[in-house]
Amino acid sequence: MQLYKGQCFEIVFLDWCQEFPGQCIISCEKPGLSDLSDDDWIELGKMEKELERITKKLFGATMYNFACLMNNAYRDDETPHVHFQFIPRYKGKREILGKNYKDHHFGYNLWKWSRNRFKAQKDIFSKDEKEKMFTMMKDEFKM
Repeated sequence: MQLYKGQCFEIVFLDWCQEFPGQCIISCEKPGLSDLSDDDWIELGKMEKELERITKKLFGATMYNFACLMNNAYRDDETPHVHFQFIPRYKGKREILGKNYKDHHFGYNLWKWSRNRFKAQKDIFSKDEKEKMFTMMKDEFKM
């Protein structure tokens, strides 16, 4: 679900997975980081900063992971393009949309646990709740 479209980048809300409330992908069609212009980097920084503000205000995020991992495109035989994972992280328990939420691996790299179905962070939100999160974020977005 497209949260925002800029000059180069767009922000996509991960409606299929909200293990970390507010998790998004910021992407563009340029094939590599060295293809980004100075203006593209400025736009990216503004988008990331705005996502931090929103997730802190709406969900009480503590800190953020921001990662660009280009390997999957090559592994999956896709055309590579620049995309960043924006992953809010939460220290302690939160009540989000009436549910008790806990980031079980706060302080650790999330990918360390992601492939272990017993230790992976669980997505506890329904489709309707994810749509509500998206709407809340879209309404709050100020760029």
